[in-house]
Amino acid sequence: MDGSHWTGVKAVAEEMGRRGHKVMVVIPEVSVLLGPGKHYATRMFPVPYGQQQLDELQARNAEVMDNKQQPLLEKISTRISNMRKFVGFQRATAESLLLNQELVDFLRKQNFDAVLTSPTVPTGAILAYNLSLPAVYMLRGLPCGLDSTVTACPNPPSYVPRFFTHYSDRMSFRQRVLNVLVSILEPLLCRLIYWSTENVASRFLQRDVSVVEILQSGALWLLRYDFSLEFPKPLMPNMVLIGGINCAVKRPLIKVSGGMSWTLGRREGRSCQLITTWW
Repeated sequence: MDGSHWTGVKAVAEEMGRRGHKVMVVIPEVSVLLGPGKHYATRMFPVPYGQQQLDELQARNAEVMDNKQQPLLEKISTRISNMRKFVGFQRATAESLLLNQELVDFLRKQNFDAVLTSPTVPTGAILAYNLSLPAVYMLRGLPCGLDSTVTACPNPPSYVPRFFTHYSDRMSFRQRVLNVLVSILEPLLCRLIYWSTENVASRFLQRDVSVVEILQSGALWLLRYDFSLEFPKPLMPNMVLIGGINCAVKRPLIKVSGGMSWTLGRREGRSCQLITTWW
């Protein structure tokens, strides 16, 4: 994962490195925002595409989003085409990492304590699964409610609106019926989205495996939202809300007379090693 997904993870990687932990970020040689940092090391791997191809895909996506005058059918066709190309990039990147035996062997020998990654594109989760390491996921949400499925978290369609329905938690009877229908179709959507990833994972692990099985091994889910801006829904004990972590801190708060002052505590503990993976 790249772009906005990287901003939150970079903040965590930099802070852990600043506190004395060993952090290694594994990234492709071609990316949008990924790159070196002050407090973490990087390990790059080659990919079969260039920066120009990636920039062109980004430009096409931006053009579709900005062009409000484009006919509906043309807009849908363009988005499907862009999505297919994006999935192609994801597959090529996943193969470049997972089938790079030299790199995987190198990472195995490092004896990392955990893998921090985004499960939206589950290449990092597949790597953690293969290395038998606890996976820490940072995300806003997964397509088709997959995060609830793999964590066995209740996700009742009676008051939890599905993505893209634009419903609230207070739905009419008609809206609840449509919400249920969308929830029934979600597993099919997941199969369409992740079938290529499952193919790469099965080749890498040398056995048939599903994305659900891989993501079920996640130890901790860091969710980038907060209920002050979210409709109520169930959470599991290993889900932690970290909304706002990707917001830049411009300057420290100033103590006002008669107001409250805040102090951030720092927990002491043994140093650990962390690997973060982004594709």
